[in-house]
Amino acid sequence: MSSTLSIDAAGGRLAGRLHQPADEPHAAVVIAHGLFSSMASEKLTALAEALAQAGYAALQYDAMGCGDTPGDVGQTTLTGRRDELLAAAAWLRREWPETPLVYLGSSLGGTAALLAADQQPPAATVAWSTPTDLEALYHKLQNNPDRPELPALARDIVRYDLGAVLARARRVLFVHGRQDEVVPVQQAQHGYRLAGEPKDLLLLPGGDHRLTSRELQRQATEQSLAWIQGMIAGDH
Repeated sequence: MSSTLSIDAAGGRLAGRLHQPADEPHAAVVIAHGLFSSMASEKLTALAEALAQAGYAALQYDAMGCGDTPGDVGQTTLTGRRDELLAAAAWLRREWPETPLVYLGSSLGGTAALLAADQQPPAATVAWSTPTDLEALYHKLQNNPDRPELPALARDIVRYDLGAVLARARRVLFVHGRQDEVVPVQQAQHGYRLAGEPKDLLLLPGGDHRLTSRELQRQATEQSLAWIQGMIAGDH
């Protein structure tokens, strides 16, 4: 069962969609999309539906300027994406105060999830196709003529020492395609090396940035579910 909703955030109201299980959820999962994506993503919607079927509440939302949330995506910042994720987590916390929270992000949403976890640690974090080298991301933003201009994001990135954030991170699963053409697979390996235990790394042979292969999406979803279940059950 899914329903639309609205989430209060510092920059305004975010459009959201909640996927609920039949019974009380084992945990509540915030799902953050990538830079120019939205909660209309078939991949992330299928993931949210799988989570609900497995007994978890899954909350998708549109970041500022994406999907059904108003705003200018050109003014996106990493700080804003982090704070939007925390606002969505706060909504879930009000709905289920005693239920463990999980942060799950794809691409830039994964980076936002790592930063959010550094501020308010969840029961588990899952990062799909996630940039962990902000210096490389900064240079890509500055030197790629095919990208829309994102001056606010470029300015904001330099505020963060993501290496220090990763060194403090715990209970993180990194999921990445080996043939990711946007975020090199070495970034997932770098994030995994820096993070503390418990942690895990799933590298998908042939996987591109979007994990367009349905089979690879299935593997990523199954592994993510298993990781979340293990963290919630206290197996680590």
